[in-house]
Amino acid sequence: MQQATEITRVAPNLSRQVFESARVLLRCSMFLAVITGVAGCTGNDRNKGDGDSSRIERDKSNAARILRRGLPGEPRTLDPQLADDTFSFPVLRDLYEGLTAEDRNGQIVPGAAESWTVDGTGTVYTFLLRPKAKWSDGDPTVATEFVQGLRRAVDPQTASGSSAVLAVIKGASDIIAGRKKVTDLGVTAIGESSVRIELEHPAPFVLEILSQPIAAPAHIHANAQIPTPGSAEKTKVSNGAYTLASRISGSLIELARNPNYWNASNVLIERVRYINAESEATEMREYVAGQVDMTSTIPAPDLDRITKDHGAEIQTAPILGTLYLALDVSEPPLRDNRDLRQALSMAVDRDLISEHVTLGVTPAYTFVAKGIIGYNPSAYAWSEWPRDRQLAYARALFTHSGYSERKPLHLTLYFNSGESIQRIMIAIAASWKKNLGVVTDLVSDEFRVFLTGRKDHRRWDVARLGWYADYNDPASFLEVFSKTNSQNDPGYMSSEFNNLIDAARIEPNPDRRILLLQRSEEVLLNDYPIIPVYFYTARRLVKPYLGGAEITPLNHTYSKHLFWKDAS
Repeated sequence: MQQATEITRVAPNLSRQVFESARVLLRCSMFLAVITGVAGCTGNDRNKGDGDSSRIERDKSNAARILRRGLPGEPRTLDPQLADDTFSFPVLRDLYEGLTAEDRNGQIVPGAAESWTVDGTGTVYTFLLRPKAKWSDGDPTVATEFVQGLRRAVDPQTASGSSAVLAVIKGASDIIAGRKKVTDLGVTAIGESSVRIELEHPAPFVLEILSQPIAAPAHIHANAQIPTPGSAEKTKVSNGAYTLASRISGSLIELARNPNYWNASNVLIERVRYINAESEATEMREYVAGQVDMTSTIPAPDLDRITKDHGAEIQTAPILGTLYLALDVSEPPLRDNRDLRQALSMAVDRDLISEHVTLGVTPAYTFVAKGIIGYNPSAYAWSEWPRDRQLAYARALFTHSGYSERKPLHLTLYFNSGESIQRIMIAIAASWKKNLGVVTDLVSDEFRVFLTGRKDHRRWDVARLGWYADYNDPASFLEVFSKTNSQNDPGYMSSEFNNLIDAARIEPNPDRRILLLQRSEEVLLNDYPIIPVYFYTARRLVKPYLGGAEITPLNHTYSKHLFWKDAS
């Protein structure tokens, strides 16, 4: 599951109304946590009198500089095959490199493989590894390690939360479901320098998938077996631009430039430090004090001041991600009650949330985010109705479901703790109370606890989740709710939806495939196992002396692409 940082600005009047009503209507259990970074920065020696000595001093100074990056929370793991949360991925992208990679604009480029070919069917890719590709301990990166990494990712014993992203590889779905052996995966080593990957059907987006951490190689010494789950957590060996220098749980993760990385000469920042902070406000204070170079978000209460004082340093752009609520369709009261689920969805005032609670986002009436190339998602028909008509219909559905003011619905809304997320959840619960009379218990947990808690349906009726696309394709969203996907937290099971997803997986015609995916989203929305709330917008602060930072559609920023502007 890819959790995303919230960027919230609460309007003063609405904020008071929401919080005052929530104080009476809701019982909340909160622990607030976000992130920050710590470190320092040096200036550039502008004395041109003795060029060589000035350059040497600048080189020494830049080697000592540490890039300070904010991180939205404590990474659950640094094992590339086990990670399934947004907090782990930024660090893992610095540590590991797949066969393909991304440039700073998010375009796919060669990674550990220097080139590849595709056969006439569009289903067989052959990758040629770089002769200089090595691990940080100096061992060469060989083809078998990519085979082992991909096998490990789909092995049910690994229990990877992201394994479904590899379903396009031949045999992957059957292996994940336990119907085939890992050796049946359509990935083969050809000698030490080539990797052959067979797909279930033509899928050009496989190149994006292979750039993700889950497709990283598994380091194998002579006579070693496939790494066990968690083993990557215990080693500092990696094949990316950086290697793990130190980790203090709950505090910081420090990386050092990997001198054995094939492109090490173009990695311009020597050390990177990811640091957690107690709040967004703390991160902001440290940014203003010059102790953080790039924030993870912008704190809501300070947005006007930040825009006034640091407007030139703000970066913002829409990204391929959706905040949504998962409804527990495996147990009462939401199981077997589609009308009730629809009433809850219609009662959420998405426009109000995006205009007064969370600024800079777009209300979501579909699950697939806007901006997917070649895809036009189908929205709820009622999304175009006037608000009073929406609410009248929602109340009628609610009454038909057997609930009323005298017989109110009680729900537990579960989410990961955070200041901005808390505001959004209170606004949603307050809208349910106002529009339907629902009584909501708000329960939150620290992020790492939440990742486990969301799997326990005894703890919640509704869970706040956020999904970032792994690749620019609607399947990256819709596969989440397939029957075998470990991210299917609502417990959604629809034979019609699964048949459409299965058909899309093997459909060779791109146009027909898109139609199948569009139809599958229509079925998903019509069944109401989820409530899309809004599409994400990334917003952060970047110091003017830090170059190379771009917000990409998938919101990936690699440290290897960054540089000190005053280092020349």
